[in-house]
Amino acid sequence: MPPCKTQLVVFILIIFLGSFLFFWVYGQTVKAQINLPTSVEVMLSCGDGFAEAPFEVCDPGDPPDILPDLGTSTCQDFNDIFNNPFASGELDCEDDCLDFSTSSCYTCGNTYKENSEECDSNDFGGLSCVTLGYQSGSLLCTADCRISTMNCVPMEEEGGTPGGGSSGGGLGGTTGYQPGEEEEQVTKVIMKGKSYPNSDVHVLVDGKVIGIVITDAKADFYFETSEITPGVASFGFWSEDKDGLKSTLLTLTFRVISRAVTTISGIYIAPTIEVNKKSVRHGEDVTIYGQTVPQTEVVVHINSEEEIVEQTDSLENGDWALIFDTEPLEEDFHTAKALFQIAVEGNIIQSGFSKSVSFYVGKLGGEAVCPGADLNGDGRVNLTDFSILLFYWGTDNECADQDQSGNVDLVDFSIMMFYWTG
Repeated sequence: MPPCKTQLVVFILIIFLGSFLFFWVYGQTVKAQINLPTSVEVMLSCGDGFAEAPFEVCDPGDPPDILPDLGTSTCQDFNDIFNNPFASGELDCEDDCLDFSTSSCYTCGNTYKENSEECDSNDFGGLSCVTLGYQSGSLLCTADCRISTMNCVPMEEEGGTPGGGSSGGGLGGTTGYQPGEEEEQVTKVIMKGKSYPNSDVHVLVDGKVIGIVITDAKADFYFETSEITPGVASFGFWSEDKDGLKSTLLTLTFRVISRAVTTISGIYIAPTIEVNKKSVRHGEDVTIYGQTVPQTEVVVHINSEEEIVEQTDSLENGDWALIFDTEPLEEDFHTAKALFQIAVEGNIIQSGFSKSVSFYVGKLGGEAVCPGADLNGDGRVNLTDFSILLFYWGTDNECADQDQSGNVDLVDFSIMMFYWTG
């Protein structure tokens, strides 16, 4: 065979084998891909406010920010212990999203006291005139399933004078009506707690101030009122310390029972808090201070990459202070908040957290020449001060340079925003 024909045959064979090999490999690859096992992973988030069928029956959400998803279901779709549909109430969803909760559903008049009722017919949930602080008598259940003590006989002190029998107590505890010299049964709320020594405690109901009471030297306060409507109410409490620092608002929501004395105890207002410097050099001390209940332990939380928790004690006048070394902190803005804890009958009780205060830790840092970002010294931080800051932007003007870093920049602008009054 001539050489040119031999080369042509070899070339054709190479093309053929190459094509065959390519398509064979491609076919095996496709076949392998087709035979790969397929899996489906369903990720559900119970509490996101969406009932994702068929895996979730409902979703409780996270009120008030995330509303529950109950579909079209209501209490009337479910039965009570007598196998009759509930008449009223609010349907809930279990925490695992697998079933509905009827704990807040009820039927007033079915002779059985559901959770949302004070009573039903002759079912008072174990309560009696005696357990509510009366000498004797029989409780009555009203048409709206509320307890009436009008047939209860008041306790009598020595000499036959009507006195104040009572029971219960604690947060939201309810006692029987204490007649004293009054002839009518009244709805009364008594509030007891702790704030700061010799300070004003502002008491609010549904956002409106109903009274101001002064604490004693031990920071205890007592307040009572009969000017309140029975039913669910939101109570608020805040105070101001000797330096004019205000606490956070403590809120409690519960049901006030008609013609009974409701006692709220254990109202612990969080400490006040402030820092002595808004800007410090890295490794320099910053003093975090405020006022709280005297001779208690104050726990201070300082945010960082890992939260730092420090403890100190309050003095006899309620003052507390923590000198904190900023060496463990990064060069950035940081916040601090505090709570107090106290031993009550062998248990450690904590208040809620105070508001958060911020301070800046910088490479150079230091106290500003014009503190509080008030660059023109008029007692306000507004557009005038902002204009001055922009004028000195990028310079080393010591007044505008709030963090004393040697340059007027975004950090100084952030400090000004913190102090902004408008």
